[in-house]
Amino acid sequence: MAESEKGAFEDYDNIAVYKKSEEQALKASTKNFVVEFGLDEAAIAFDLDEERFKDILHNPRPSDRRPVRWINIWAPNLQEKQVKLLGEKYQFSRRLLGIILTEPKERKEVPHQDKHAFWGRFPKDDPEVGAKSLDESRASTSSQSSSFDHYTIADRMKNYHAIDYGIRFICIGANWMHREKHDSSETPTDDPLEGKQRRLYSWLILCNDNTVISLQENPGILNEEDLKSTRLNLLSVLKQLSEAKNNSTDPLSMQSVRQALESPDIDDRGSEGSSNLFYYLFDDWRAVYSTVEVFGKRLKSLTKKSYDLPDIEIIPKLHVLGSEIRQMQHVYEGYKNLVQRILEPPRTATNIGNGITTPRSRSTSRSLSATGPTLSAEKESHVVVARSALARFERLGDRLQLLILSQTKEFLDEKDALRNTYFNINAQKDSKATARLSRAATLLAKLSVLFLPVSLMTSYFSVQIDDLEHLYTAKQYWYAFAAIMSISVLALFFFSRLLMWFTEELDGIVKDCGRWFRRSITARIKKGRGVES
Repeated sequence: MAESEKGAFEDYDNIAVYKKSEEQALKASTKNFVVEFGLDEAAIAFDLDEERFKDILHNPRPSDRRPVRWINIWAPNLQEKQVKLLGEKYQFSRRLLGIILTEPKERKEVPHQDKHAFWGRFPKDDPEVGAKSLDESRASTSSQSSSFDHYTIADRMKNYHAIDYGIRFICIGANWMHREKHDSSETPTDDPLEGKQRRLYSWLILCNDNTVISLQENPGILNEEDLKSTRLNLLSVLKQLSEAKNNSTDPLSMQSVRQALESPDIDDRGSEGSSNLFYYLFDDWRAVYSTVEVFGKRLKSLTKKSYDLPDIEIIPKLHVLGSEIRQMQHVYEGYKNLVQRILEPPRTATNIGNGITTPRSRSTSRSLSATGPTLSAEKESHVVVARSALARFERLGDRLQLLILSQTKEFLDEKDALRNTYFNINAQKDSKATARLSRAATLLAKLSVLFLPVSLMTSYFSVQIDDLEHLYTAKQYWYAFAAIMSISVLALFFFSRLLMWFTEELDGIVKDCGRWFRRSITARIKKGRGVES
């Protein structure tokens, strides 16, 4: 097949174009692509420049054959002209446009450390460690707080999200989590690096002309596997927009965007296709469920270790795992909040036709200059979310609550229970060790008591006194030894309880005598002071 012109549309249902597009979408050098599709036709173009964007935005597309358009842009900060054209077309606010064009900060990779060097993962510039002075630490904190931007907040608050309503669009912005590569043969299942996820802030925009725009933060330089992970859901949706896609797709991964247009009950195929495309780009279920799976494995591994020998690193690992679970719980709560905002638009929204429309601005001011001959017609149209997509969003909200949020809450409860169990197990082990030590001490004491009379007898026989010399024979010594040893054994094992009772009673008598003596002395002192006065 001959090399096509850069940025030109090609038949996406063609098997050769489909395979080439799949390879092109996995290249780090690919900047953007545009897909236009309908029930019977689909076309795709990659790496469109500013002029091509002007053409497709200002010239009407064949709405009868390809009513739905999907514009995807990777690293929007590097494609400022294209993004501004979209902002002018759909009247993005200046704030939204500025946030999208913000340049991400360079990511600092954390080097992998030895799995046994757990404490080395804590920051070395902690003032309590003494590596830096308090003044220097405060100055560093002050400088960081004054340089906050969009990506700083998104990086420090994983649950940071936003939804914007415009005259011609609905915009969702949030952190999407993508699993990073790790070597399972070298990384233990309870290691904090296992299942580590990469945060990427993305925007999904549903427009009033059946256009869906997706923009993804510039991730920097990634290896091939991590790049594929960050684009996994997007590529899954893209591949299933082509009729050339084989039917061997996993049923859980099937995303009926183009196929749903076959229903005869659909009044507006453009709204139906764009709404479902908007939903499937939002529902990145693979990353969500893989996160829950990793948390379950790590918790199970720590549970197994807690029943073994005491490990000083279990409690810090539980703390790290708990903070990660709570963080992801906040992320999923943010997703659920976005779903609720889509299902329940603001009070200024109006219901029309077979969907829900976004609020319309009552102001006559224009935020950005829109261009094109169809401006007056587009100003009267609304952004409509089809009922089928709304039903899918509603089911997604239920799944987030019943499967994800409830599971994370269960993990947190299980983590707390595991921590308490770990302390209880260690306390029981300490009690058993103390009991064994007490039994050993008791045994030594009994042996000492057992051989004490014999020692006294032996000392008597060994006394150097003239009258006792040559008085006792060896036979008499062993008779005495046997008798005293027998009496000691009987006294030790048959009268030990009696001796214990006797010693306790003796201790009580001594304490009573001590109290009586103190009271007597105190009474005499008081009596003496009274006589003197």
